[in-house]
Amino acid sequence: MQPVSALLGQISDAAGKRDTPTVQDDQFSYVREKVREADLSSGKAVVGPLHDYELWLSQDSEPVRKQGLIRSDGETMPLNAEFGDTNGTPAGFSRPTYQWLASLPTDPGRLLDHLYAKAPQAENRERDQAVFEQIGDLLDQVMPARTAAALYRAAAKIPGVTETPRAQDAVGRRGLGIARSDTENGVVTEWVFSTQDFAYLGHSTRLTKDTSYAEAGTLLDSSALLESAVVDTPGRLPGSEKK
Repeated sequence: MQPVSALLGQISDAAGKRDTPTVQDDQFSYVREKVREADLSSGKAVVGPLHDYELWLSQDSEPVRKQGLIRSDGETMPLNAEFGDTNGTPAGFSRPTYQWLASLPTDPGRLLDHLYAKAPQAENRERDQAVFEQIGDLLDQVMPARTAAALYRAAAKIPGVTETPRAQDAVGRRGLGIARSDTENGVVTEWVFSTQDFAYLGHSTRLTKDTSYAEAGTLLDSSALLESAVVDTPGRLPGSEKK
């Protein structure tokens, strides 16, 4: 067992005890975050300002042509089916519905095998890093407590995962850090958790070596999870819907 497994065990235990809502197929998960990203289009990393990000994601178990809505820095855009999904985008890693998350194995070993089998292949990225980042992409979603608990225990089994000091999210909230460095492409991805209740706060990704577009230490992206809920209508905020 890795030294980080004790901390991830505590995070897992706390996640497994949290109450989660009942989610219906006709509802939408809702996430509100503060995010910051680096724009690489000029050939140099230009880190943008902190801005608001909201996502309404369809919970329909069947493939959908309209996945939901994205509101980024005040601009609202439809989230359509992914390119090539002519019959709609099914539930899965790119559209993680509550029911799909509930269908994942809850035994950490079986879950990790499943993640390794499904993680996308990417040039110049370690397979272990792909799985770590794949888990990270799910952490802000509404999911069954048993699934969240299993994801953290599965993460503890990934080689190279470590505990990091002085972790902080995109809005500067300090917490407990869980990170993994990818030596092939020179990045480190870090998850941040509350020191009070082990709740997920956000993430960051930084360069660990100099590149043609930025120096080591440059921020590539970061987030701070502010709210996660379930709503009946895309575009509506939690608590604002009329019954």
